[in-house]
Amino acid sequence: MRLVVAAALILFSATPAAAKSCPPAEVERFSALIRDADGNVRLILATIRGRMTTDQVRCWAATGDRKMMVELGRRLEHGDGIARDAERAEELYKAAATPKLGTLWVYTPGVGGQPGRVMPIRTGPDEPGLPAAAFARALMHIEGRAARPSYAKGMKILKELSESGHAPARARYDAIMAGPTT
Repeated sequence: MRLVVAAALILFSATPAAAKSCPPAEVERFSALIRDADGNVRLILATIRGRMTTDQVRCWAATGDRKMMVELGRRLEHGDGIARDAERAEELYKAAATPKLGTLWVYTPGVGGQPGRVMPIRTGPDEPGLPAAAFARALMHIEGRAARPSYAKGMKILKELSESGHAPARARYDAIMAGPTT
């Protein structure tokens, strides 16, 4: 019984409550009738999302939205509408690039003289890290924009990304390894 209550508390506390309270981006919907080259009339529908304010991005990043973490990191890194903070930008990139396992391991004490054990509790699907976040973090170090730049750290991240198949990382890594062109 204790295990069920503990698992329920863990599952309910794992859901981000702030996600429902963050304001969505402003969107505009367009529709147009156009005539194609063959003379056929077609209806085109489009939705355009406007630029989110920094407060909106910050709110969504706090809920664990990895894309918003990368966007907030980019804004902090470049001082785009917010004071530049390279250290916080790197923290956000690192958090967004780190895979999140959907399993929580819970210790349950033994009953009746039996030893305790650790049990897996599924809290949701596994989420891979965002390669774009790791790439941005690597470039911060390589190009000297990190709070404490480390060329070696940036190259290590870039090499791992390129070996995992991230095309922009592969291109940048190959260009660096080829050396300067004259």
